[in-house]
Amino acid sequence: MICLTGAELRKVWGKRGFLLSCIALLALDLFLLWYAALPGENRPGLSAWHRFQQTINGMSEQEKGEYMQKQMAVMDGIRFVEEILMLQSIPGEAGETMAAQARENHPGIFEQYYELYLSGDYLELTDSPWLELELTEMLYTQWEKCAGYGEYLLSVQEQGSTLGNIGIFAGKNQDTFASRNVRKSARDYGRLSADDISWMPDRAVTGAMENVWTDFLLLLSVFSFVGNMVLEEKEKHLFYIIRSTRRGMLENMVCRLAALLLHCGVMTILLYGANLAFFGSQVGFGDLGARLQSLAAYRESILSISIRGYILLSMATKSIVLFGFGALLGALCIAAERIYLPYGGGLLLVGVSYILYTVIPAACEGNILKYLNLFGILKTENLYGRYLNFNFFGYPVSRLLLSWILILFLTGMGILLGMYFYWRGDTLVFHRIGGFSVFRPHGSLLLHESFKLLISNKTLAVLLLFGFLAAGREWNHSYVPSVQESYYQDLMQQLEGDLTAEKEALVLAEQDRYQKAFDHISQIDRMVSDGNLTERAGEDRKMEFYVVTAFYPAFLRVWEQYQEIAANGGQFVYDTGYLYLSGRMGESMLADLLMLSCGITLAFCGAGAMEDAKGTWYLLGSTRKGRRAVLRSKLAICIASAFLLSIMPLVCRGIRVSEAFPLMGYGSSIRNIPALRDFRLPMPLWCFPLLLGLSQGLVAAGTAAVVFLLSCWHRDTIQACLFATLLFILPLVLALLGFTAAEGFSLYPLYSWLARL
Repeated sequence: MICLTGAELRKVWGKRGFLLSCIALLALDLFLLWYAALPGENRPGLSAWHRFQQTINGMSEQEKGEYMQKQMAVMDGIRFVEEILMLQSIPGEAGETMAAQARENHPGIFEQYYELYLSGDYLELTDSPWLELELTEMLYTQWEKCAGYGEYLLSVQEQGSTLGNIGIFAGKNQDTFASRNVRKSARDYGRLSADDISWMPDRAVTGAMENVWTDFLLLLSVFSFVGNMVLEEKEKHLFYIIRSTRRGMLENMVCRLAALLLHCGVMTILLYGANLAFFGSQVGFGDLGARLQSLAAYRESILSISIRGYILLSMATKSIVLFGFGALLGALCIAAERIYLPYGGGLLLVGVSYILYTVIPAACEGNILKYLNLFGILKTENLYGRYLNFNFFGYPVSRLLLSWILILFLTGMGILLGMYFYWRGDTLVFHRIGGFSVFRPHGSLLLHESFKLLISNKTLAVLLLFGFLAAGREWNHSYVPSVQESYYQDLMQQLEGDLTAEKEALVLAEQDRYQKAFDHISQIDRMVSDGNLTERAGEDRKMEFYVVTAFYPAFLRVWEQYQEIAANGGQFVYDTGYLYLSGRMGESMLADLLMLSCGITLAFCGAGAMEDAKGTWYLLGSTRKGRRAVLRSKLAICIASAFLLSIMPLVCRGIRVSEAFPLMGYGSSIRNIPALRDFRLPMPLWCFPLLLGLSQGLVAAGTAAVVFLLSCWHRDTIQACLFATLLFILPLVLALLGFTAAEGFSLYPLYSWLARL
């Protein structure tokens, strides 16, 4: 039995193509982890979490609490300073009045933290005030949950005890689902205590174990394994021979199922082990022997296990769920008379499960459909880390219990159906006569090659995957104007357009206000130097003028435009949105180009070698249009597809930027933007996004053309992919890792040329 199981494994794992696909899944999993963890405008990088984990390592629980309370107090003070400055920026007396009132309500806070705000020394984890505040609040909330775990358990017990003691619940109201659920919750949590709780940030564990892409890749590996184990033998009519051998029935099926179980376990350990290794190296873990409830994300768990135990239990559960899915898929493969039916059925099951899990709200009566499906039971963080009872005819039934019933049912059904269809032996070969085919011949060579390349060669799926990744990255950006930017935006919206007497008076009045503030500060400095004021008293007097001058850097941008317009003509344009759109401000578009390059490389590295694989070039060469026409059509398809792909992230970036920084003055000249004053081509601003899209599209199209030519030259998909990776992807990866000189060897200077003017 063991030898036969090993033979079944070697039959699949011994194929070079299958091993390469598993390595590709592992590489893609690590790449997606790295990509999803890239720092953004409102997302701190993993290095910030790592610095914090290193800071609290070795601290006692009391020291952690004191440290977090101190950090939160500092961030509250910094936020109060920002609020005062924002109120001060409101034109007229209303802003000054509200700012004075706020300072009276919180005496001494502004003075205590203003110098710290100006120096920026409060930035311990990140280099951005917004990210520092965001991360500190997140960590403080996590610490607060874990520090109050004892009170949380006590509140659950008190709620159940109160419900039982109130007279109104002594009658029929005790038979409602709500009352039963409260009492059941009290019983389930009654076994727990606050012992062995050692708080740590949950970023590393949740990042490694709550990854939807890893689950999808594991499902893909099951598709591949089952297909190689069953479909190939059906195509070659080998099952009839196997069934006639001495161990051809029961033992053969048992060994195939055992091989499937081993594959599921090995792939789960491989991918999730890689996840844990990645986050362990980038963030670091705390005490994995601490109770699971030490992580705020899993405070609701009723399991008395360690974090290490939760990780092992999660991987074991995922392996069993994958085995059940694979067994059911194998039964479909044996029963199917057409090769596309098992894949279609498996994809339908995965797709419907994902839609149910995504669409159905968590707090609704139908949430049983959300969690009791293939995708729901794969989310072991919900299964073991959260607490939920389903309303089952008025009685609370544990999600954990019903999920395991579904897991065992799925596994049992797959095993029994596979055994039954194999024993019957009616569908052990594929019937191709009369089969449905989505392919239809085209009179146009371009349409014919489009179908071959985009549909038959799965190129469209690859392009859409990486296109949505790049577009999703831009769409998930949340641009939040700073206090200084809000002041600049308000002022520029009033000045938009031609310079008039009223607008000139507004600019000069603001300049006079700042000049008076600087004069007062200089006067106070002279009084301090002459000995008429102490240094402490001088700083106190200058404080009210510092509030005014804090916005002077933003006003300088207005003053620069005013001086240029007064001297050489032109119009006022609020330029921040255009600067963010082009990449001159905010995060660069280097990651977008990396995503597009990866998608183009994987999609088109085999485009020129498709016919070589099947030896059809000799046949095509004898046709009327010949080989050159085929290659020209493929090249046009590659260029057009890449061009359209490049538009997706740019459109999403434009929408998100315009929500925070309005893109105005479309009819104005592009030279009215101070950063583009030396631009040689006179054109209106509405051409700016078109020019940006055209240039980025041409870079993507050029990349696709080179990849296609490499594929034609080498006539080998792997070699073409390797050369394209070295040319287009490796320099971008090095640039993202901090080797800025690598940008010069990539296409990024051409992709972002508007940001470099």
